[in-house]
Amino acid sequence: MRILIAAVAVAMLAGCMAPTMNEARQSGPYKVLTSKKTDAALAKCVQYEWQNQSIFGGTPGATLQPGRDTGYTVFTEGSQYFVDIQSKGSGSEAKYYVVVGNWIANKRLTALQGCL
Repeated sequence: MRILIAAVAVAMLAGCMAPTMNEARQSGPYKVLTSKKTDAALAKCVQYEWQNQSIFGGTPGATLQPGRDTGYTVFTEGSQYFVDIQSKGSGSEAKYYVVVGNWIANKRLTALQGCL
């Protein structure tokens, strides 16, 4: 009986887990933006702006890492909001992904747009 209860609890928790970054990518970006800046310059700007946004009186971090193949990914704790930035033509393209759509997602988008 205990094993059955544990199995049901694990199954319920699995349904509540946020999708991974790759799952979010498969669903498609929330917004695609272009910039005349290089991918590196845009990624550094987004990381800086996201790190300095005050949310709930604190400043949650933002991490910058190399992209899977090329470019960069900037993401927040829990990867609820992230952007893949790659070179495109003489500038770059930013694909913004949102796992939890709320006012924070819009605040992150505004900061991203300010870096373009």
